[in-house]
Amino acid sequence: MVYIVFCIGNAVLLYFASLKFFLVLQLSNYNGKKYYKWLKNKENPYVSRLMLLSMLGFLFFCVLSTCLSAVSTAIFGEATGYTVGSYLGFISYFLFTGLYIHTERRVNAKVSLKKTKRIIRLSVCYSALLIVSSFIFVIFCDTITYFIGSNVVGLLRYALICFMPLVLPHVLYFASIIMRPFENRINKKYVDGAKNKLKDSNVIKIGITGSFGKTTVKEILSTILSQKYRVLSTPYSYNTPLGIALTTKNLDSTHDIFIAEMGARSKGDIKELAEIVKPNIAVITGINGQHLESFGDLETIKDTKYELVESLSDKGVAFFSADNEGSRELYGRFNGEKYFAGISDENAFSFATDVKTTAQGTTFLLHIGKEKPIACSTILLGKHSIGNVCLASAVAYKLGLDVKEIANGINRIKTVGHRLELLPNNKNVIIIDDSYNSNIDGFNSAMEVLDMFSGRKIVLTPGLVELGTMENVMNFKVGKILASHADKVIVVGKHNAEMIVNGLIEGGMNKDDIIFEKNPNRGNRELNEIIKDGDVILFENDLPDNYN
Repeated sequence: MVYIVFCIGNAVLLYFASLKFFLVLQLSNYNGKKYYKWLKNKENPYVSRLMLLSMLGFLFFCVLSTCLSAVSTAIFGEATGYTVGSYLGFISYFLFTGLYIHTERRVNAKVSLKKTKRIIRLSVCYSALLIVSSFIFVIFCDTITYFIGSNVVGLLRYALICFMPLVLPHVLYFASIIMRPFENRINKKYVDGAKNKLKDSNVIKIGITGSFGKTTVKEILSTILSQKYRVLSTPYSYNTPLGIALTTKNLDSTHDIFIAEMGARSKGDIKELAEIVKPNIAVITGINGQHLESFGDLETIKDTKYELVESLSDKGVAFFSADNEGSRELYGRFNGEKYFAGISDENAFSFATDVKTTAQGTTFLLHIGKEKPIACSTILLGKHSIGNVCLASAVAYKLGLDVKEIANGINRIKTVGHRLELLPNNKNVIIIDDSYNSNIDGFNSAMEVLDMFSGRKIVLTPGLVELGTMENVMNFKVGKILASHADKVIVVGKHNAEMIVNGLIEGGMNKDDIIFEKNPNRGNRELNEIIKDGDVILFENDLPDNYN
């Protein structure tokens, strides 16, 4: 009974000590390679903290057991006294584990753990493994005592359990492996249901993909089309098979159009999504080296994005951004009905002229096909945003909206959260939030927007990630770009700091204007200390917790 109570109590404590690892596993999409890359990172403090917890628990267990064994022996006799003394050592182990949990809870995560049904199922499996592991540790300790037969060994035999925290990350991943067949079966059920529902529906299905700009174009297109149609689109960045499947739960006979954002990390991902949706229309936004780390090379990225276009039937229509070289290349590959759209090419089906950008938004003349240009205005910042508007407008026009309806829709567009979003604040400063994600194209666009404002310009950034072998080169380039646009730069996180700082210095920025902080919280505190009235602050990119 003592063993059972201990094993359950220990499992509960260790479960709460593992929440950070749950979060990273979730952020890694339950991918073991990404999870262990974070785990093995030399700069990762969490494994070191588990080692410190184990060492402190072990040392104080030994000290407490030894000190209290004399008292318990005097009370219960020698045999029973040593046993009681060995149990009393757990006070220090539970105390330090509790302090560890309390400390970790005070560390703010950028993204909180999503309590999905998958996480709940994984938690049950993981907790069961922890109970079994605790029982194995206890039996192992008792076995050692039985064969050695020393009173000292008997007294300290349970001290080995203090090292259990070291195996937590591995036990968690093992639990995810056990659950994987069940999760795949559950996901397949949802996906098959979504596939059949979309197949039986009469909605027009639109797929949107690209290295960047997917969510923005999706939101713009959804807003414009809503002028005439009832539209259902995948929310936020629900761009996976399960995300699309969950969205289709809301699909009913009143909807006219379904828009699916499609993301990918490896070749074949877009093909899988396209087989679910069976799109009538394909939209390709910008293509660059984003996620180069997982794809391997730029050609694989292009081929993967082109899988959406390849999925179209003979009557399918494809739209390509005219503002991006990768998208233009895919336009040349496709032999079906296709359209170019963007701000940079006046030969495109849809383009813009007389673009005027201010801190309040952008005005321009929209050209579509042979229609007379129409004046439009939007609260979106920067010329690059108008390229996205032109792309969405081309799709809307081909789906039957006239230019007035499109212009009205453009006027109703709202900023997409954390994408060059002006934030209200109680200080006399301008804050631009571009922290959702970043790539070199988006970074240059952010610099264009930053230049629109007067005042001292401060940029807080961790740089760019997931660029594989090009990461150092690109972050050095980022530093050089920042040096010519910003007055002060706060570099947060160690991941890219050295290359960004080198680029800033190479670009001519004074070292006194470069600030480095290990994490975003410290970076924000430093920003609050140096901020002055009239400053313009840009938050460019934000690393997820598995990069911190």
